[in-house]
Amino acid sequence: TSLRGDINVRIVGDSSTANSQFLKQFADFSPRAVYTSGKASSAAVLTAAVVRDEKSFDFVVETGVLMLADNGICCIDEFDKMGPRDQVAIHEAMEQQTISLAKAGVRATVNAPTSILVVANPINGRYDRSKSLQQNIQFSAPIM
Repeated sequence: TSLRGDINVRIVGDSSTANSQFLKQFADFSPRAVYTSGKASSAAVLTAAVVRDEKSFDFVVETGVLMLADNGICCIDEFDKMGPRDQVAIHEAMEQQTISLAKAGVRATVNAPTSILVVANPINGRYDRSKSLQQNIQFSAPIM
């Protein structure tokens, strides 16, 4: 059997503990890191989108953040502010390291070998030590 070498990391902390600054500095430090904000990122921005080319009018695949961070690290800030559909979109990339597309007549599976580093804030802005991690951030089971 072969083991995956990539590790996905989630950092959870109170709102004013410089999580975003840590993530931005990490993205600047690492040569193959790509930074994005989860609040403004949709599933298409994270994975890939099929768009019509302006010159040829053919459908082409436009790469997303996970594909741009090829063999590097995808840094996602404000992961807790992303919608559940958008969070699930990166599940395949975390587990299989591929992205499947089926849009506008284009069907493809592309490789996305990347590690994912996300920063999330607890539900009420403060981490409650009397609750479990899943109760503090309420992510779906596959994402946990």
